[in-house]
Amino acid sequence: MLSYNSHAICHEMNCRTLRRLFKVDAADYMLSLCGDQALRELSSPGKSGSFFYLTSNDQYMIKTMKKAEVKIFLKMLRAYYNHVRSFENTLVTKFFGLHCVKLAGANQKKVRFVIMGNLFCSDHFIHRRFDLKGSSLGRTTDKPQTEIDEYTILKDLDLNFIFRLQKHWYQEFQR
Repeated sequence: MLSYNSHAICHEMNCRTLRRLFKVDAADYMLSLCGDQALRELSSPGKSGSFFYLTSNDQYMIKTMKKAEVKIFLKMLRAYYNHVRSFENTLVTKFFGLHCVKLAGANQKKVRFVIMGNLFCSDHFIHRRFDLKGSSLGRTTDKPQTEIDEYTILKDLDLNFIFRLQKHWYQEFQR
C-alpha cells in the first residue's frame, strides 16, 4: 500500500513545464504510469543500488533514487531546464518527473524516484546499446565478445567506433 506525497519533490509545475517542453501528452503520460498494466522491473539494481522499472508501453523508465541523489538532481534542475530549452535536439536524458511515495504500514519508508524517457523505445532496430557515464573505471562489459548481442548493455570503454558526421551534425553535437 502506498501513500503518495502530493507535493512531488520536483515541484509539479517544473515537471509539467518539462513535459510540455518535450511534447508529452498529459493523459498518455498518466496512463503509462498509473494505468492497469504493471511496471516491469529490469534485471537487477545497478551499482548505486537503484532499481529500474519500465512502463508497459516501454516509453518511460523509472529509477529509484537515494535522498543525496535527489538533492544533486534538484541543484542541477534549473541548468538542465535551460539546456533542454536551448537545445531542442539534445542527447541528454529527458526527465519528466521526480516523486516520493511513503510506504503505508509501520515502516513508512519513503521511496524517491525519477521518471525519464526510455531511449531504447524506438521503431528503429537498435544494434548496440550503451550505458555511458563518462568514466573509464570498470567501464567494460563482462560478457565475452562472442556472447554480445543487440540486447547487451555495453559501457564506455566498449565504444570503439569511429563516427563520421556531416559538418552540420558535428557542429550541433559540439554545442
